[in-house]
Amino acid sequence: MYSTLYSVIKKTAKALLPVIVILSMPALRAEGSAVLRVVQREEAYIGCEVVLTLDGNAAAVKDASYEWTFEGSAKPILFRRGGLESRLTPVDTNPITAHVSAFGSDGRFLASADITLTASEFTVEILMIEPAPFMLWDANAKQDAAADGLIAGEPVQFEARLAPNYDRPIRCAWSTDASTAILGAENEQMVTIVRNDIGDAELSIVVRDAGGLVLGRGAKNVHVPISRTRVDESIRRRKAWNQWQEAQSLWDAKNFDDAVENAAEASKTDPETIEITKGFETMSANYARVLRSRKLVEDASALHGEQNLIEALKIYRRAYAAWALSETEASIRALESDIDKMRIRRQQAEWLRDIAAAYDQEGLFENALRYYKETLVLQHEDSVAQRAERIENRLASIAKAKEFSGEGRELEAAGQLLEAVDKYKESLKFETDAALEAHTRELEETIRERRTRATALRREATDLQRRNNSAEALLRFRESYSLWAEPELEKIISDLEKTVTETTEQVVRTAEDFGIGTQADAARLLQEGHALYRDGKYKEALEIYHKSFAISKDVRLAEWISRVETSLKEYEAVLQANLLIKEANNLYNEGNHAGALEKYRESLSIHPNAEVENFINMLETTSFDIRDVSIRAGG
Repeated sequence: MYSTLYSVIKKTAKALLPVIVILSMPALRAEGSAVLRVVQREEAYIGCEVVLTLDGNAAAVKDASYEWTFEGSAKPILFRRGGLESRLTPVDTNPITAHVSAFGSDGRFLASADITLTASEFTVEILMIEPAPFMLWDANAKQDAAADGLIAGEPVQFEARLAPNYDRPIRCAWSTDASTAILGAENEQMVTIVRNDIGDAELSIVVRDAGGLVLGRGAKNVHVPISRTRVDESIRRRKAWNQWQEAQSLWDAKNFDDAVENAAEASKTDPETIEITKGFETMSANYARVLRSRKLVEDASALHGEQNLIEALKIYRRAYAAWALSETEASIRALESDIDKMRIRRQQAEWLRDIAAAYDQEGLFENALRYYKETLVLQHEDSVAQRAERIENRLASIAKAKEFSGEGRELEAAGQLLEAVDKYKESLKFETDAALEAHTRELEETIRERRTRATALRREATDLQRRNNSAEALLRFRESYSLWAEPELEKIISDLEKTVTETTEQVVRTAEDFGIGTQADAARLLQEGHALYRDGKYKEALEIYHKSFAISKDVRLAEWISRVETSLKEYEAVLQANLLIKEANNLYNEGNHAGALEKYRESLSIHPNAEVENFINMLETTSFDIRDVSIRAGG
């Protein structure tokens, strides 16, 4: 009977749980001192097989049989070693009770034992796989520092681990809060999440075995303290600082243009960093001095080429005062070597005074005042003291004067002469400037002359138009517009151009052709004339010289024009006389002495030539023939 019950237990134990296996036996009394114990080999975990073994002297009785009963939920129960061992797999955390009774071979009850076990879920640890350090810019330290937390928008990887170790396949179900996204598959042991906003990401997991049995659960709060705004700011300010460092390196390498460009971009990118913004302001001010120095070096180089060494040296020094470049200093030293007296070092007071005067001429009055005062400490000079006092008085108003005169120059360059005059007059209210005052008067006179001449040309054009001389009328209208651009005149010209079919060969005259302009215009024309003269284009040069003189009325230019005209006439006379001498030489060599003498005398009437005169006298006083004789043309 007992063996039959045992076999029933074995068959029914293989069914899926929840299962309750209860085998009732008649109450029997244990014989003697038989002892029976149920031993649990390992701690019980859901989904893991638990082995129960029998121990005690009742477990050692030969041919004994054992009856097991179970209450609770577990996967199939297996019996081995004749019932001395039972294996079961818990499916939840509810208690499982096992009761076993031992019987002898004759069916006598030997002993019984009970055990209650409760399976535990696995401990699920969620471990963050530390990402590579994310470097953020420290604006105070001016260097990168590792971020003190996770970055919003950056992926973070986590791994689930079971404790104790579970060496069979598992399935993971990850979940997060609504503000956090899971990247990739959600059922793997490893997961990657990303949270775009700062805050706490709530990450949880349910771990199951291959059959879907829940082995354990886990949860983790992941703090994300660093926003994307902070990351973007870090990138921006790091970039700006690197640009500023590059700008400083370029400046130190004398690459001023690229340095200012980099500094401007850095200041625009990060206006919050004082070192950059203040540094850019200083660099910009110095760059203006660099540009001024370059222009002065060009002027000095031109003077040096014309062998005007004293003036060239002065301009070089002004350039060096504007900005101390090693190249400029080298030019100064080279020029000093050409002028012995420039090689002698002046006394310190004189040097300071010269530097102060250079700063004074450049309008750098603060520097000039400092050097004047240092000069007075070494050696008092009334003139220097007066300059220092004058500069102190000027500094109060010079800023405004510069502002207005600068605006005036821009307007004048743009052709807005009336507006430029207004700005120049505003400047003169703050700072007396004889040159600017004279220039303003010239500009006003130029405006008056242009308007007057434009009006006259317009009247002339209107009269020509009435007489049906449309081509000439169009030319005069255009000349009037070139002198003063009246808005309504532009429409008149446009309408007339549509009807005029015949054209005139005359060129539209400009203000320069009428002798209307400023001293700056005269200076520009003078330089153009000099350039043509150096190229040997004397007639063209004279034409430009006359235009310059019509504006400037410069006596020295008038003298120069006279000299050029005289030289040009003499040059043309020499060329004409030389042609006659060559003809005379040919006639003489052909034996036509009378014809030769006539040509020689004709050449002398155009241009004197001592050699020709001597040759004529020789011919007139010599009775014998001279063969194969000729004279060279005059120069």
